[in-house]
Amino acid sequence: MENNKIGLSVIIPIYNAGKYISQCIESITKSFQANIEILVIDDGSTDNSKSEVERFAHADKRVKYIFQNNSGVSVARNKGLDNAVGKYILFLDADDYIETEIFNNLVSRLEQNMPDFTAYSKKILYPDGSIKKVLFDFKDNACNDKQFIYELMYASSAFNECWGKVFKKEIIDTYKLRFPEGIKIGEDLLFVYNYFEKCKSFELVNEAILVYRQHDESVMKNSLAKDRLSNTKMLYNIGQSYLDKINDSRLKHKADIYYFRVITNLCREFARSDDAGKCIRMIYSSDITSEIVSKLRIKMIPLYKKHEFILMKFKMYRLSAVYYRLKARA
Repeated sequence: MENNKIGLSVIIPIYNAGKYISQCIESITKSFQANIEILVIDDGSTDNSKSEVERFAHADKRVKYIFQNNSGVSVARNKGLDNAVGKYILFLDADDYIETEIFNNLVSRLEQNMPDFTAYSKKILYPDGSIKKVLFDFKDNACNDKQFIYELMYASSAFNECWGKVFKKEIIDTYKLRFPEGIKIGEDLLFVYNYFEKCKSFELVNEAILVYRQHDESVMKNSLAKDRLSNTKMLYNIGQSYLDKINDSRLKHKADIYYFRVITNLCREFARSDDAGKCIRMIYSSDITSEIVSKLRIKMIPLYKKHEFILMKFKMYRLSAVYYRLKARA
């Protein structure tokens, strides 16, 4: 197919994904759409990933296999961007898969004037096999309310990942946008932040375009508290720099409350560790926690979170360790 006829490039980074990659690719190749390409970037896999992908590539010209020495997911996604020729970009992780009907509807819309930023809802596949649909909080099928979308961007975790969103290749190329390399957590959000700032039109679609596979183990769960705090501070500061340009004090307050929740979630997560007390002390004593607590007042905190704010503000380490340990078990 001629490059100028490709409407959508689907970029899939893989590393030792032989267990899942066939389902992932097959969910896309089921589509009747011809104007797509599927770029699978192999980040130095040592399992059967290559043979699984090449099996699809031999049968379907839309599938392209690209190998690189192990360099990380950001480098793999960037290589995908370097090789993509579609007008639009959709990222997908190797262990997730597409809902074919919704995907077909998306590709059919590409001939229209798509918004600069489009985000779809998702389904979550849990380890026990159950599936939960996660929708955006609005009643209609679609939403282009800029203020609502800004709140999701800067004061929630709704857009933390690059997958489930449709990006315009023209905007990516014009501003030379790429994923930051050498960052293990938050590289998705940094890319989305940078892209989102360049957008003028937005749309949310309350249809789950993909099924996200939730694992018991993940990079986030296996990271040290110190690293997570450092990452949280980086993302908070970058988000604040964008909010300074928007100059919306109400949105800034919501962002501060959101990051307060992020920190309480860290407390709950690390309360499960053997050195819970040490982790809680580290979290409460960190620069990012001190900065956020200094900006908040207890009246700004939701009722069910006020006690957590008091524990944090007055640095009640031991009581907090007990509280979050119990909460983590609930």
